[in-house]
Amino acid sequence: MNEITNTCANNDTALQRYRELQEKYRNHYAQAPARFLAAWKEAIRLAGPQFFYCDGIGHYADATDRNKIRPNQEAIERFMAVCSVGEGVFLAAVCSFYNGNWGQELGQRFGYTTLGDIANRLELEQLNVLSALMLYHTGW
Repeated sequence: MNEITNTCANNDTALQRYRELQEKYRNHYAQAPARFLAAWKEAIRLAGPQFFYCDGIGHYADATDRNKIRPNQEAIERFMAVCSVGEGVFLAAVCSFYNGNWGQELGQRFGYTTLGDIANRLELEQLNVLSALMLYHTGW
């Protein structure tokens, strides 16, 4: 009888842990869009607002939807020809959240395509914003 009681208690504990984990995921993904948008705006501030379109808004900081502030591919492509490696790697990493293939192509121009390569090339503030983008990205 004691073995059955222990098994039931273990099952209840496992079920409780599962429910807590499910709640943690629900909370994370419920908050993800707003947190991604905040990180996206910070990435734009660091990379340069001139590299992003503002669709129907006066300033990127006023956006309430990430789709209102998208990368300006033409401006970014021109900048990549003259920017420093650090600037290019950061901008490529940011753009990869919008379009993974394009971001990878941009990063390859500087020889930085893996997370380790990117991490070794960027400043702490840039790494923090990329970490937030990664944590809250749910697809474009």
